[in-house]
Amino acid sequence: MSALELSAVLFDMDGTLFDTERLSLETWLAVGQEHGWAQVTERYPELIGQNRESIRAKMRSWLGPDFPVEEFLQTCSSRTNARIEREGVPLKKGAGEILALLAQRGVPMALATSTGRERTLRRMELSGLGKYFSVITAGDQVVHGKPDPEIYLTSCRALGVSPRQALAVEDSPNGVRAALAAGIPTVWVPDLLPLPPEVEAQLFRSCHDLLELRDYLSRILPR
Repeated sequence: MSALELSAVLFDMDGTLFDTERLSLETWLAVGQEHGWAQVTERYPELIGQNRESIRAKMRSWLGPDFPVEEFLQTCSSRTNARIEREGVPLKKGAGEILALLAQRGVPMALATSTGRERTLRRMELSGLGKYFSVITAGDQVVHGKPDPEIYLTSCRALGVSPRQALAVEDSPNGVRAALAAGIPTVWVPDLLPLPPEVEAQLFRSCHDLLELRDYLSRILPR
């Protein structure tokens, strides 16, 4: 990809810009153990990168109609949100630096997150990163969650750019699949889960962290 081809960068949020997937997993483990629902955490990795409706549907199919899905999800959400309000949003290494570089070089940015819009806007406010995004597409604004490409195609339309002229930055297999299905060159910055080899083979690039990606973009973007 050359500087002339890169018209925008689209970021996932949780696990990519924010180190919040770890917080969620810790909460799920604690709530599951407290209530004797340890079985609910065994397949948590399969839910990473998906919106709330997809998570509900999968949990019901796994755990049966008697499992209190809504109670469990509400308890976990309340605890995680309270911790973030108390301690702040934990940033992934290089998050602020890469957004500042793109803003300095005049590259438009969008957020394409499976998290609901209200929670997304609050986390943007708490972190101070919301100022960088001209488009925010949240999980409750699309019908089909990741790995469906809808959220990325919606974000590209809102930015007015072709998917092939954008770059997606993701951490999860579901997120990477969504961006690739939208036809967007995709960078993987790993968090909790590895990528299957057949998915990794389709990447534009993989980076150890966002600082490595920032350094790469700083070389190809015009000053």
